[in-house]
Amino acid sequence: MSALAAELTVDPSASLLTPHPLAAAREAGGAVGAIRAARRVLTAWLQRCLRQGAYRQQAQAVAALPLAAIERQLHVALAEAGDGGIEPTHAELIAELQGIQRLVARLAGTQKSQPDALRAYDALVDSSLSALHHLSELEVELTAQQAWLDPLTGLPGRRALQQRLLAEHSRVRRHGGSCALALVDLDRFKPINDRYGHLAGDSFLVAFAAALRRLLRPYDSAFRYGGDEFVLVLPQSGQGEAEAAIARIQQDLGEQPLLQLRGQPVHAAFSAGIALLEPARSVVQSVADADARLYAAKAGAARADR
Repeated sequence: MSALAAELTVDPSASLLTPHPLAAAREAGGAVGAIRAARRVLTAWLQRCLRQGAYRQQAQAVAALPLAAIERQLHVALAEAGDGGIEPTHAELIAELQGIQRLVARLAGTQKSQPDALRAYDALVDSSLSALHHLSELEVELTAQQAWLDPLTGLPGRRALQQRLLAEHSRVRRHGGSCALALVDLDRFKPINDRYGHLAGDSFLVAFAAALRRLLRPYDSAFRYGGDEFVLVLPQSGQGEAEAAIARIQQDLGEQPLLQLRGQPVHAAFSAGIALLEPARSVVQSVADADARLYAAKAGAARADR
């Protein structure tokens, strides 16, 4: 799994606003289409505000923010994204739009000759541009995720994982809070391939991915890194919460078979290494910490099997 840290050293400071080539070429529906529609509505409204300027012809003549229309598109995006992990960004955008709504009311309540009118107008424009920036960032992230799905399990793959880790790290730096990542490696997967064949092994991986989707919170995300290795990204989780989440998944998988192979119940077990994304440390360092803890957990599982 240390290869993930190596891949992330390519440019950990790169802006997530740099579009993936497919972002410009692909007309996507679903979550991406909804985000694009929300951005168009907000852009059209901001253009009206810019044409009006701070000193309107009439004191009350401020273009009403089409908040309901934008929120409707954001809710569509949240529902369509599934485990794309946009819930934290969705919540931030809703709060940002509500702040813009308050600035609209403040501007409407000023006289055009008052200095406060210009201050309110400047704040409104700045906040609107910030919201457009975040919508563009989210559109690019979702487009990349859709392009980088693992064909076997349907989970986002390693390229989407890189984008998500960088985005979560940036969010933690900007807004505080916490985010944990867990490197997951299936235990005793090779014997399944050896005994039942590789097609059965593929079925096992598909079932394991489905179990992760079922057992994670709506705003957590699972990624397939490759082979029998997965990565979980757990926003708003500290070390204790992440350990509890891993223990809950392990307990559930231990209590019931993952699937039946040749009429035999087969359970899933895995080892995990957890680390936190922290503002003062790079994503690469956090991944390396999780990798070291995974190595120790795998060694412990191997000793227990002897």
